[in-house]
Amino acid sequence: MFEQVEEYPVDPIMIGADYFAADPQRDKLNLTVGIYQDEHGQTPVLEAVKLAEQRLVETQTSKSYLALTGDAAYCRVLGHEIMGDAFGNGWVSAQTSGGAVALRVMADLLAQMPNPPTIWLQTPTYGNYVPILTAAHARFAQVPYYDRLKAQITFDQMLDGLKAARAGDVFLMQGMCHNPTGADMTAEQFDALLDLLEARGIVPWIDLAYLGFAQSWDADCSMARQIAARFPECIVCITLSKTFGIYRDRAGALFVKTQTPDRDRMHRAVSAIVRSGASHAPDHGPSVVRTILQDPALKTHWRKELDQMRARVAQVRQQIADVERTEFGTDRLAYIAKQSGMFSLLPLTETQETALTRDHGIHVVKGGRVNVARLGESDITKLIRAMTEVTSAK
Repeated sequence: MFEQVEEYPVDPIMIGADYFAADPQRDKLNLTVGIYQDEHGQTPVLEAVKLAEQRLVETQTSKSYLALTGDAAYCRVLGHEIMGDAFGNGWVSAQTSGGAVALRVMADLLAQMPNPPTIWLQTPTYGNYVPILTAAHARFAQVPYYDRLKAQITFDQMLDGLKAARAGDVFLMQGMCHNPTGADMTAEQFDALLDLLEARGIVPWIDLAYLGFAQSWDADCSMARQIAARFPECIVCITLSKTFGIYRDRAGALFVKTQTPDRDRMHRAVSAIVRSGASHAPDHGPSVVRTILQDPALKTHWRKELDQMRARVAQVRQQIADVERTEFGTDRLAYIAKQSGMFSLLPLTETQETALTRDHGIHVVKGGRVNVARLGESDITKLIRAMTEVTSAK
């Protein structure tokens, strides 16, 4: 029977770990991993998280199941934190196992509608969107977002592409710290995008995975707040893996703003889809988040640690630009200092990307994505020297 199983496309981020492990080169560098790392190459447990976990050990009285949509208090606290005053009774909320499950629940729901909308994607964008939408049998199309070789957003082309969308279609976008490009829309561009979505009756769907890594927690929530305040219907997916450093504990959420008559029916639909898939979300990570957000002292401590992580990533970005200019006399990577978050795309052809790994042991995600947070000082020089060699080779 199982000989009939076909080859499945593998996420290039995941398969990159296998390639790195199999590489015999000693002085190799793994820039594929999608997690925050400090200057020692470690992903630390935040002190605020440890304190919250200790409190849970002392006070938690049960490990029983929660509702299918999770802990209502967690959803309420997180919803107010992210959407502010725009969050209220018109929302359907669900605690999910990270952002990926929130995305899948919504993809299933949209695909199962009597007249399924087209879901419009930025390209390039998060590598798991297409597999999630494909698995859900959702209808989707793509519009250009970024030119890798020019290292700039193709904003006008994106708007032009969205003119083909119909009223009731959905636009799935990322918030700040765009993955994989690191290139975020300006405030003016975002306003222009929302104008177009509103004028054409397109429902915004924003995916937030790096809150606090661009400017600050509050500033990074502004995109979701603008959407929530402006649109009668919208979708917000959250993962808190990076923001709280709790990758393996799977803390996420789905928030859907509906018209009042649709709310109860939408809640039942979300509950049914959760039941048929993840069934129940893990609770440890979300309980840690809720504990921190509800305690002023812990919340202040966590924000300080989040600020430190953001500052380190920004410092590495600036160092890349400075080292290239000072030691190599070029500015090809200067754009990296102007971007945000952990990821950027190197302006390499496919041949040059292959040479970077084969000749220099530097592993990147297919398409040139690198995690800049992984770089130490000596790594920066190594990367730029290798970039110089592979791009100047005949």
